[in-house]
Amino acid sequence: MDHKKMAIDFLSPSLTGKFSDGVKYFSPDCQTHNPYFAGNIKTLTQAMDKANKQGKGQYPNAEFTIKQALEEGDTVAVHTELLNDKAKPDQGGLRQIHLFRFTGDKIIEYWDVTQQITPEMPNAAGAF
Repeated sequence: MDHKKMAIDFLSPSLTGKFSDGVKYFSPDCQTHNPYFAGNIKTLTQAMDKANKQGKGQYPNAEFTIKQALEEGDTVAVHTELLNDKAKPDQGGLRQIHLFRFTGDKIIEYWDVTQQITPEMPNAAGAF
């Protein structure tokens, strides 16, 4: 299985409100490394579901884009951007790096690093 494709296939539906569609790629004992919730797939699922519900209400015109994906050995890195309003890219959002480590066809470790996009940033709309 192409790990890069699996990582993208996980992210694409997960950030459009269908997180559970991508959970199939995770090992049940996957270790997550986000410091804001316990390090397991159950709490990752709960956090993503909550964020999607809040985001849809606050930002109905949000746009999620996968900018690039890199694969080396059993590790995949995916660079993404989530704009609060696709018509106003300078109004805020998130840029993230998602790191996945695989064993076979399952994600066994997941990291994410987030950069908040704010209107005050000198380069808020120019990172890509």
